[in-house]
Amino acid sequence: MNDSGHSPGQIGGQIPGQWQVPKDPKQILEPAAYTSPEWFAAEQKNLFGKSWVFAGVLSDLAKPGDFTTAQAGHYPLAAVRGRDGELRGFHNICRHRGAEILERAGNMGGAFVCPYHEWTYDLAGKLKGIPEETDCFPGLDRSGLNLHDAGLAVFKDMVFLHPDPGADFQAWLGGLDQIAWPHDISTLVETRDVTYEMNCNWKIFYENAIDGYHLKYLHKKTFGGPAPAGNDFVPRGKHLVWYSTEIPGRNMAFPKKVAERLKSDDRPMIPGSESADYGGVYMLFPTTIALPNPYNFSVSQLIPLAADKTLIRSRVWGLPGGTGRASQNIAASERARDPHSGHVRLDLLDVHPTDSLDHQLEDMWICEKLQRAMHSPKFKVGPLAKGGGGEATLEIFQNIVRNYVEGTGA
Repeated sequence: MNDSGHSPGQIGGQIPGQWQVPKDPKQILEPAAYTSPEWFAAEQKNLFGKSWVFAGVLSDLAKPGDFTTAQAGHYPLAAVRGRDGELRGFHNICRHRGAEILERAGNMGGAFVCPYHEWTYDLAGKLKGIPEETDCFPGLDRSGLNLHDAGLAVFKDMVFLHPDPGADFQAWLGGLDQIAWPHDISTLVETRDVTYEMNCNWKIFYENAIDGYHLKYLHKKTFGGPAPAGNDFVPRGKHLVWYSTEIPGRNMAFPKKVAERLKSDDRPMIPGSESADYGGVYMLFPTTIALPNPYNFSVSQLIPLAADKTLIRSRVWGLPGGTGRASQNIAASERARDPHSGHVRLDLLDVHPTDSLDHQLEDMWICEKLQRAMHSPKFKVGPLAKGGGGEATLEIFQNIVRNYVEGTGA
């Protein structure tokens, strides 16, 4: 576990240019921002296409030829381990007819080979082979036909990609590297990889995740709190970090009720996790969610497909033999996997989401209910709960999204 040396009491200090939690929060975005295909198209171009996207972890890219893929707005991207051991980012499109070259993740061997016409590029992105070049492309100048570079950066073993090779990753971090961080993924093993399919806008799920007001109510069977006064979301750049503040003078990674439940759990904890003075949720804008606990560490990636359709891919790392999360019962979701896609869907559940003992399913259920309600002419967001443990951070998030969509940055 990396600890920056900052005490929990210092994390909320004033940072020049830092977003501050508003005293009187209000809804900024209109319903159309969650339901309109036109708004979603603007997000694809002006937000996701100008943002860092999670692309995997270093263990996915251990050997030369290993690759992972990710989508940033309209840009298909790839991270690749070269023969020289270097990690590189590329736009995952062939320079001939523009077909995507790689799918998902794996090892490509010694070269990129486009499946369409088998144009071939080395692991550094240089065009190396063109079938029938003499007959079909006599005198072709290859020098301008290498793969387009993309931005690549690594933070705490997590790999991120950006369409712009010159994008400033340190600016995007916004000080996350200056606060306590949880576990070292490189010391853990992957124990679960699951994708959830939701009929809602990506922002509805994101806003639900940064809403501290609902924890005591929607999640009364799972988290059981804390109340708004017992939790806090702290802005770091465009990101938000959640802490339980139920114990006076100490910020914790998990609610008091969960902590009490863990005392009777005899599973071995990840070394260094006992202090739990790191955050319990790291919301990395715009689509990455990191969730640590004493037993494992998960990274969830929101994958917006349409104004009303979002996938969440959640990967979990823990000690050998571990499964799921400390506060999550995964049995119901495992039974609700679609036999063709493998995605977990609410319509395949054999219990009501609020009886599943799975906070993820509870969140999906309420988010889909919100999405449906937004189409009503009577829909209107009322007053928002004050404080970082209430709903005030929704205003911060919505302002950042709006600034991107309108092309003014954040």
